[in-house]
Order: sequence, then structure tokens, then C-alpha cells
Amino acid sequence: MNKKLLFIVLSLIYIFSASLIFAETTNKSQQAIADIPAGTAEEYYNRGNAYKKQDNFAQAIADYTKAIEINPKHTKAYYNRGNTYEKQGNHTQAIADYTKAIEINSKYKEAYYNRGNTYGKQGSLIQAISDYTKAIEIDSKYAAAYGNRGNLYQIQGNFKQAIADYNKTIEINPEIAGFYSNRGNAYHTQGNLDQAIVDYSKAIEINPEIAGFYSNRGKAYQTQGKLDQAIVDYSKAIELNPNDNATYYNRGLAYYGIEQYGKSLADYTTATNNNPSMEAYKDFIKHVPMKKASDTGNVRNAILQLFAEKLNLEKKMAMPATVASPVTASVAKPSTEPVRAPIPAAVSSPVDAAGSVNSDQVNNKQNETKSLPEENIKNLVLKWAASWESGDMETYRGCYTSDFQSKGMNLNNWVSYKSTVRKKSKDIKISIDDLKISTDGNTAKAMFTQSYSSSKLKDKGKKTLELRKLNDGWKIYKEIM
Repeated sequence: MNKKLLFIVLSLIYIFSASLIFAETTNKSQQAIADIPAGTAEEYYNRGNAYKKQDNFAQAIADYTKAIEINPKHTKAYYNRGNTYEKQGNHTQAIADYTKAIEINSKYKEAYYNRGNTYGKQGSLIQAISDYTKAIEIDSKYAAAYGNRGNLYQIQGNFKQAIADYNKTIEINPEIAGFYSNRGNAYHTQGNLDQAIVDYSKAIEINPEIAGFYSNRGKAYQTQGKLDQAIVDYSKAIELNPNDNATYYNRGLAYYGIEQYGKSLADYTTATNNNPSMEAYKDFIKHVPMKKASDTGNVRNAILQLFAEKLNLEKKMAMPATVASPVTASVAKPSTEPVRAPIPAAVSSPVDAAGSVNSDQVNNKQNETKSLPEENIKNLVLKWAASWESGDMETYRGCYTSDFQSKGMNLNNWVSYKSTVRKKSKDIKISIDDLKISTDGNTAKAMFTQSYSSSKLKDKGKKTLELRKLNDGWKIYKEIM
């Protein structure tokens, strides 16, 4: 069964500065600017190149302009002045200069290419495609022009033509990772997930340091229902880019799918703390409409409470009385917003905003907004219970301070003891009732009734967790039964 993704990333790699491809300078441009004479058109042009190299754009434009005044047919001066205007964000003047360069030299492929880039930035896709096509007519091996034209075709939804252009680009230059990733995006949007994964994998093989490649492949795996593989890719993406908030949301959804509830809550906590997203909230409601049977700690409700707190929702989400079956959904369409850089970062696209809140009514006391420390402590307790119940000992250990003590055991001995208990027990179920939280600055207590059952033991009793607030949040430093 296909699993719905939270986001699908479209990382279109544009090669936008033709000055990277066509740097028209002379040996004199390497000299100190003070040593470059100015008087002839070529001398002003060379000095303009030197100023441009130093990012002194105003002086570069002045020198290119002087070169043009002396020689109105100085094609390169128009072209490089256009590049400089483009660096300043002056698209209108850049297009005017590229156009003048083309009028003087109708075979100036780089001018067509850069003008196409500028039209693309303005959203004039038809004109941009026309310029890329003209550059390709002049040079049938112009890989960058094929690649950028393919990006625009993909934005237009013309995936057949986009893939054809990416194929040509890869044929000409098979060692650019981004071209494979872009083609993978097109296959992904068409639903050809196997081919998309092949392309993302090739991109990773060529350049294994780009987080977005792993994130995109993870989404393809998640859509196929291969959640374990998706999580591996999401984890690598987060390792490379810890600020990739969309991937935290995606991994959290995948963790919920494989019943790793503690880790799911941890990812949603990180994501909502960094960037609470209404789209992510609606997506979670849509694709996890009710908690799974194994979610006895009701982590689903804790995640909804996170969104409610961060998004200032009027109503808190209640714990539903029924249990949902596994969620299935179709693939969301990717964003058409390109990444205009040689090395892209992941760009989040909005999820399908359809779907309404599905929650039970709760009494007024349950609807009261708790203080933020109490919410964070409650989430820690639920994560602690869920990780122990599911056997996720890494997350379980992370709920404690390094100096934790209980029953004469330090943290290492405690986790080892608990791991042994788990190995000997089956069907562990934990529920927490009547949770009461009190805080006093950087310390707190969480008191509740714990119901525990397994193949070895059934028990119900009062438990108290004593907590301390550290830099990375609340942690348990003592357990009292």
C-alpha cells in the first residue's frame, strides 16, 4: 500500500550565472586594478571585469558603460554589464543588455542562456524556454540549457518534455548529480517511484553530501510504504542538514507508521518547536485520523497538542475513542518552486490542505490551555512510556539525565536492567492515567497511575517521576514507585 507523504520536495537545480560558464576576461584582469590602464574601450572593459571580480558592481557597470560609449558594438561589454545588473537584481536592465548583445551577435548562445535565466526568475516561462531553445539550436551540446529548460517544462507540468531534456543533459554531462535529482523529481510526480529512486540513488552516488537527495529518496520510499528505508534516508538528510524541518515532519510520520511512537513524538516536537506548520497539522490529521491500537500512550494526541500549542488553535485535540486502521493515500504533487543554486537545499512544498479536524468533544477542564512547561513535561512522559512499550531503548535512554538514579542503579545499569526485562517479556502495554504535573523553576514532578501488563507481569500503581530542565529540555533524574 502507498503511504501518504507529508511533503514532496522539488529541488530543481538551475545553473543561473553564465558568468560561471563564460567568464570573458583577459590576463590583465588578474592584475591589480590600479595597474590596469583606462582609455580605450578594451581597457575599460578589462577594468570592469576586474571590478566585477571584486564584487564592486557599481564601478564595474561604470567601466562597461564607458567601453560601450567608446565602442557601441562591444558585445562582451553589453553581456558582462548584463551579468552585473543581474547580480544586483536589476532584471529589466539585464535583459536589455543581453538583448543588445544578441542584436550585435545573433549566435551569442550565452546571452540567450542568461536572458532565459532572467526571464525564468521573472516568471516569464514561455520567453525563458524560447531563449533556452535558441541557445540549444546554436549549440546542441549545451547541457545547462537543456537542464534549465527541463526545469521549466516540469514547472509547467510537461513531464514528458522535461524528462526528455534531462535525458539529453545527462547524455552530455553524466557527472552532474543535480540533473539526476531533477529527473527523479519528474518521475516521482508521475508516480514512477522505482525510476525516481534509481535517479535519486545516482545523485547520491555522485554527490553524497546533499541532504535534499536523501530526503527526496526517503519520500519515494515512504510513498511505497517502505518506511524503514525512508527513515534511514530521512536520518541521513537530517545529519547533513539539521535545519531541514520538513524532513523531521516526514520522519515523524514514518516513525508513527512503524509504531516507534517515542521517536515520532520527538520528531514532531523538534519540528513544531522550529517551525509550526498548519499544513503539517492538517496533513497529520488527514493521514492519522485516529490513533493506532498499539498507541496505548496516545502519542497521536500528544502530537496534536503540540500543534495546538504552537499554532494557537482554539480547541485542543481530544483522545478519540476508536482506533484507526493503517493510513493509505496517494502521492502529493510537488511544489513548482525551484532552487536556483548549483547546490540546492531542500524546499518544502505545501501539503494538501484538505481535511478537517477529527476529534472528540472534551470537557472544559480538558480544553483548558496548559502552561508550556507542563505541555513539554507531559510530552516527555508520553514519549518515555511509548519508547519503553515499543522497545525503543535509545529514545527511552534519552528521556533521562546522565546522573539518573533509581533503586541503587545509575543510568547505564538502569537501561541494561530494563533491556533485560524487555527481552524476557512480550506484549508490553502501558497506560497512564490521572497525570498531575507540578513545576518549581527548573525542577518538576509528574505523578500518575501506571497500568502495566506483559506476558510476565500485570501491575497497577502510583508512580512519580522527578525531572530537571536542561538545555535540551526536561529529563527524568529519579523514579519513585
